[in-house]
Amino acid sequence: MRVTFVCPTPVVGAQVIQGYADELAARGHEISVVRLRERAGLRVPGWSRRGRGQSSVRVVTTARLSPDVVPDGDVVLATDASTSKLLPALSGRHGRAGQLVQSREQWGADPELRLAVPKIATSERLAGVLSGLGVPSSAVTVVSQGLNLAVFRPPHPALPRGHRVSVPVGPDSGAATALEALERTRALLPTMEVTAFGAGRRPEQLPSWIRYLRSLPTHELVRQVYQRDAVHLGTAASAARAMACGSAVVGVRGSALSDFAEHDRDSLLVEPGDVNGTAEALVRLMLDRELRTRLVAGGFRTAATMDSADSAVALEKALHGWTEAVAPQL
Repeated sequence: MRVTFVCPTPVVGAQVIQGYADELAARGHEISVVRLRERAGLRVPGWSRRGRGQSSVRVVTTARLSPDVVPDGDVVLATDASTSKLLPALSGRHGRAGQLVQSREQWGADPELRLAVPKIATSERLAGVLSGLGVPSSAVTVVSQGLNLAVFRPPHPALPRGHRVSVPVGPDSGAATALEALERTRALLPTMEVTAFGAGRRPEQLPSWIRYLRSLPTHELVRQVYQRDAVHLGTAASAARAMACGSAVVGVRGSALSDFAEHDRDSLLVEPGDVNGTAEALVRLMLDRELRTRLVAGGFRTAATMDSADSAVALEKALHGWTEAVAPQL
């Protein structure tokens, strides 16, 4: 198949898109990524197969999204609301139009999610959200986010992690609650070190005592964040990677994280927006080594079931099905 992913800048959920693209390319498909040229203050790492050598994925960078920059193919996947606006302008030569939905927050307006195109949802929770918007269940396929376990793994030999916490900063990361909880935690544990990471310039709301890493390639994100920090406070995608690398996880109950994580088995889950509960969970994990060790072990077991090769096979099957179906008029 010839598959094209159309991405905004910054590329929301870049590592998931890169993972899908690279795995499909490794399975012999012709994969292209069309993305907007970087704005000032943004750096997008080069495309590489997560440490496994150069990728065959073709990357097209453009100043403006238009049908002319989308290559001929079999499937075109929009990855957010802005790129979905391109789909009605595409023709049959571009292939079957569809959407990849990684989070509700990155879409904003509902009309784009209601487009009459098939959709890949990365969690059962998102499939439920789409159903609530009136999207027929027949139009949604759940393909769980996979992990390249050869890359996302604990360091060897094991390193002391101390009172270190990592947190992603982005439009759908719940950063405001996380930062307030970290402020309260630091008042109790002044030795705590926090690393935030994201795609653009350092956010203005970040306190000066938080280290910020910008647009790191995957292997550096693993080395400098996931393999280094004792506790991770993040989204479903980042939490899964942190589990695989040996961090204990604090997450939000009812979010996409709940699709694979379970409270007190492999993580501590708190209610949405619960600053005090988040701070209490962080303090517990910092001070209770036995609890942290038990949750890390549970995280390893959970991550072991999330092989990216399995996700690639499921995505491949879904996209094949799209090419065999009759496309509706947009």
